[in-house]
Amino acid sequence: GKMRGNNKGAKKMIASERYETILNLIQEQGIVKVKDLAKLMQVTETTIRRDCEELEHQGKLIRVHGGAKGINQNKIVSNRDEKNVRDRTEFSESKELVCKKAASFVKEGDCIFLDGITTVVPMVKYLKDKNIKIVTHNFLVAEAYQNMTCKAELFYLGGKYIPEYNMSAGPVTIGNLSRFNFDYAFLGCAGVDLEKGMSYTTETETMMVKEKAMEQSMNNYLLIDSSKLSVKGFYNFSKLSNFDAIICNEFEGMENVELPDNFIIVPTDQA
Repeated sequence: GKMRGNNKGAKKMIASERYETILNLIQEQGIVKVKDLAKLMQVTETTIRRDCEELEHQGKLIRVHGGAKGINQNKIVSNRDEKNVRDRTEFSESKELVCKKAASFVKEGDCIFLDGITTVVPMVKYLKDKNIKIVTHNFLVAEAYQNMTCKAELFYLGGKYIPEYNMSAGPVTIGNLSRFNFDYAFLGCAGVDLEKGMSYTTETETMMVKEKAMEQSMNNYLLIDSSKLSVKGFYNFSKLSNFDAIICNEFEGMENVELPDNFIIVPTDQA
């Protein structure tokens, strides 16, 4: 009986050793591949993926396609923020630029939709003094709004709350959404493949909300930062040609890439 009792402890120990190894390697290399980690520790890729999920949940790394990368530890403010750790990357400055540019299209009296992805959250501070209506299912947008004095009105769509994405989604959300008409919908995605001309998302819950919002909107703008250009997603969201504009920050090697006509590049010096 003694052996069996110990067995569980030993297994746990091994997982924590793996965690330590993963985090040490990330510290050294900045980014690690699931494949390499699995080989190194002689476990399956599934095990490593689970490890990375757990470490991401603890706010210690960010999962990227096929691997994981480090985060800036100082950015974790509270446990509640750990959910958004995925999006707390070194590209936040680019996100600010993209959001500022996107907000500049919105005119007094407009009604706009802000998507559930964290990329759009910084828009709130650039929109707050405009006499507009903001509709969103993004709890982080509502939270940002709550912490500012805003002239803009906010409509938060009800529905089933999905804690890991900080948003509401599902039939009730779609039902509420279908009553609105938008001048602009500002949407985010998990990645963009320029060769295929496709944008991707990682989860399917918000897809219907995105699609419905686009249907109800005169202008659909996709907001990305250049880190998204190399991500091959697992779920097709929308053809890039379906967007009126794709707003992206300036990036190295831009001149070697064929960008679609609807790309708006925001120069870094506009900070």
